[in-house]
Amino acid sequence: MFSRRTSSRTRKSRERMLHLKVSSPRIVYFDCLKFAGRFVKLGLVLAIMVGVGVGLGYGWQKLFVENDEFVISRVEIFGPGGEEPRFLTHERMVNKTGLDLGKTIFAVESDELAESLSALPEVTSARVSRRLPGTLKVEVEERQPVAWVACRSLGIRERDRNKGLLLDREGVPFRCESQKLWEFSEQLPVVIVKEARVDEIREGVALEHKGLKHALALILRAQDLLDLTEQPLWVLVKDEIFLEMKTRGGVVATLSYYDQERQLEQLVKVTTHARRQGRELAQVNLIPRRYVPVHYR
Repeated sequence: MFSRRTSSRTRKSRERMLHLKVSSPRIVYFDCLKFAGRFVKLGLVLAIMVGVGVGLGYGWQKLFVENDEFVISRVEIFGPGGEEPRFLTHERMVNKTGLDLGKTIFAVESDELAESLSALPEVTSARVSRRLPGTLKVEVEERQPVAWVACRSLGIRERDRNKGLLLDREGVPFRCESQKLWEFSEQLPVVIVKEARVDEIREGVALEHKGLKHALALILRAQDLLDLTEQPLWVLVKDEIFLEMKTRGGVVATLSYYDQERQLEQLVKVTTHARRQGRELAQVNLIPRRYVPVHYR
């Protein structure tokens, strides 16, 4: 029988390597030639790339930018739904952005033009695209004014084109610069506060004044709940909780910041009751839930 091994051998191999670096003027010369060759190839590749870029740029310039076939022949301005803008006219757009109608559509920087349009007070956003051969398409989203804001301490005057500010539904103040905007906004209601800090009413930034925000909310609710004669002419911020509103029918009403919907519904009831009696309401306090104090003319 075979005997079983009980031990094993361990073999260790040692490898010895010898590194030699031989140098001579001839070897150095050939190394320099190799390096120079690689450098020349890289330079040629870069030169070719630059030449191609210059050629493409020159071709683009001649074929599109300076080609009379693509001169601006039409500028289409429309809103998000494809409708004609209410306030932004072709003339105002050209005058305010400095658009050169003698250029081609490819000479116009669409992003810069859109940025210039977005800077107009009545525009919230704009997008510009091209359509061959010579049409610029301008899509704008406009602010919808719902009221004026006035503040004596800040010199903001009510219904004033030069020193007045309009408000959109989000409470963002903006200037009434265009004629169309003025014609639309001339008779809008006014929210008024006697004193405010500079940071509370800033152009292009939503209102920070608490009372003015509640006054604007009252105007927006009144548009939904009241008839035309009961719509507010102005809403005055009296203090930290009370508002005073004058309607187009001449009624002066006292309201609070809160529970406005209930108070406006109460106004409808008392004015309707006064008409049925053949009387004209002059003043009313709408804050109490029962036994509303009224004064007749």
